[in-house]
Amino acid sequence: MCRFNTISYLQTLYPGVDNNPNEAPLASFFLEKTVQILHDERNRFGNQKVLEFGGGPNLSSSLLLAQYVDSIRFCDYAQSNLTYVSDWIEQKSTVFDWTNYFESILTIAGTSKEKRIEWESRLRDALIRGGLSICDVNDPDCPILSGKSDDHDIIFSSFCLEAACLTIEIFNETIGKLVRLLKPGGLLLLVMVRNESFYYVDAENFFCLSLDETKVRKALQATGELVDIHIDSADTTVEDQKRNTMSDFDGEMIIHAFKTIK
Repeated sequence: MCRFNTISYLQTLYPGVDNNPNEAPLASFFLEKTVQILHDERNRFGNQKVLEFGGGPNLSSSLLLAQYVDSIRFCDYAQSNLTYVSDWIEQKSTVFDWTNYFESILTIAGTSKEKRIEWESRLRDALIRGGLSICDVNDPDCPILSGKSDDHDIIFSSFCLEAACLTIEIFNETIGKLVRLLKPGGLLLLVMVRNESFYYVDAENFFCLSLDETKVRKALQATGELVDIHIDSADTTVEDQKRNTMSDFDGEMIIHAFKTIK
């Protein structure tokens, strides 16, 4: 992962929701579904703490989450990604400019672009309260995954677990560890690509664990602690797959479920 180029990743994937032919359908699907789930379920989950696991340098989902909760614990494997998030919080002049992308998100959320500054302020406050941390699913002693049980209202992970987990066994174990950290009644929200075996950042090729709806549902059910499991999927078109030279996924999944209340 030390080969991961944070700057190239951001510049390639996040100029604006509709600007990149490789990723626009993907981004629109996930953002629309995330907006819908958070809105529809807002009275069901608490509003205090989110764990965003494997956030990368991507703040798009964080922006949405911050409108519902007070604190976001943001963690990632790569220190370079955390440094970029820290630089954004501190509003450094060299930081990646999220303006266009964030304004696209506000449009999807049905909110005026004029509220971008207000939304960004809420996000900065939430990240400062929660803090930034290193995480590694392949480390059995990962401090984040070994944290306090029943501690978070929402656990969110986007494009992380399929890229980070080296085996299906590690994926299953990680799901169990994340659910342990979730408060009873809390929301587990996962964003994933389907059947992806690799992806590129610049010329660097990265491994991806191929997952589909069946494997994901099996892992969630195996915890014995989740109810109301929903998996929304969208297939990529043949044209999308031909244009996409960055990876080989054939669909998208957004998964949400709630931890049982004992």
